[in-house]
Amino acid sequence: MLLELVEKRRSIRKFTDEEVSEKDLREILNIALHAPTAKHRNSVRYIIIRDKKRLEELSHYKKNGAAFLSGANVAIAVLTDSEIAPNTNHQDASIAATFILLAAADLDLGATWANVVDAKHESGITAQKFLREFFGLEDKFDVERVIGIGHPAEEKSEKVPFEYKEVVFEDLNDKVK
Repeated sequence: MLLELVEKRRSIRKFTDEEVSEKDLREILNIALHAPTAKHRNSVRYIIIRDKKRLEELSHYKKNGAAFLSGANVAIAVLTDSEIAPNTNHQDASIAATFILLAAADLDLGATWANVVDAKHESGITAQKFLREFFGLEDKFDVERVIGIGHPAEEKSEKVPFEYKEVVFEDLNDKVK
């Protein structure tokens, strides 16, 4: 059931040295390929990074929040072609990344994403500029987030959902707080 999977998925940032199998990685990406996009424009692209040296370099693409990538067994950069979907590319990438996170959890793998928006590299350039150079991308591509995946080396406490009555409101009957 989907609720059980959603409850199971946690942001994992520490990984064992055990390799993520090619079969599992392929399954994760096949699930991502089913993610919906606005008007079915298919602006989302994926880059797989397995090389440990590249993962280490990638873990420095922004000042804070990406260091865990150096310990991941594999990373998936989720990018979009802004010429294909200039108004919805960011949302399309978020949906695809969520599919990836849920697929990893379903396979008992740990994963989390590091965001790119508004992030800066330690050199002062934007994380976006650093990543375009790192991957050799044209300017039309936006790297939206980078997801680190591996076998979990940490356990997280159970996720406590937000209180329904605090965040869900009936139109015309309740006031948003």
